[in-house]
Amino acid sequence: MSQNFLEQESTRANRSAKKQVVGGLILLVGLLALLYVLMKDSFDRNDPSSKQVLVYLGILVGVMLVAAVVRLFKARRTAGNGENLALPFNEDTKAAVAERINREASEGKILVDEYIYHFEEGKKPYGERVVLLPSYLLIFDGNLKVTAIPRDKIYWICAQVGQKGGSFIVQLLIFTEKKIFRVVGVDVEHVQRISAQIDQYIPNVFSDYDPFQLSYELEKLFADNREEFLRFYESEKGKRA
Repeated sequence: MSQNFLEQESTRANRSAKKQVVGGLILLVGLLALLYVLMKDSFDRNDPSSKQVLVYLGILVGVMLVAAVVRLFKARRTAGNGENLALPFNEDTKAAVAERINREASEGKILVDEYIYHFEEGKKPYGERVVLLPSYLLIFDGNLKVTAIPRDKIYWICAQVGQKGGSFIVQLLIFTEKKIFRVVGVDVEHVQRISAQIDQYIPNVFSDYDPFQLSYELEKLFADNREEFLRFYESEKGKRA
């Protein structure tokens, strides 16, 4: 029996998670072997400080093994009936939302499908991914979770370039009724292209403004005074009605 869209993505995420865990365990074994070769003559089993280092190392290895087992357990099977969905607005059951998403995808109604990182042709993409459907904007977190944001809950989407007081980044900001969702990238032009693609289907009510400055101003206004943000949004939306 063929898999639907979300099941296919769950299978892909599971496969990626398993590869990451196996790769991490191989790396861990290699590092431990290297440490043993380099430091086997330095440890004195009768020395309390050496014993303490060994205990800490054993605890670290144990924690990593437990994390690996948990990760593999979560990736043991394909998520069905929307089990891998996160619904921040609780607008319906996971099964009902999954059915809607799968139906639109099967009908070829995927409007935008982009990874937040830019990859050269031939390179296998990974990490967070944004998929726009007629009903939902989906954020695949690069692991096992898919956040489904209803289209009618979205106010504005923009590529925010830079970070005040911090390192240089670019992030896709998704302003919604409830919160601002963030998908962080590294290639400015690529994230801006994603934002421009989405603008074709979700009208940009703030197109008359410079998004670089406005993104920070609205981010602060959204956090400090939600009612004022909504008044400004409705005013700009009304100009384009």
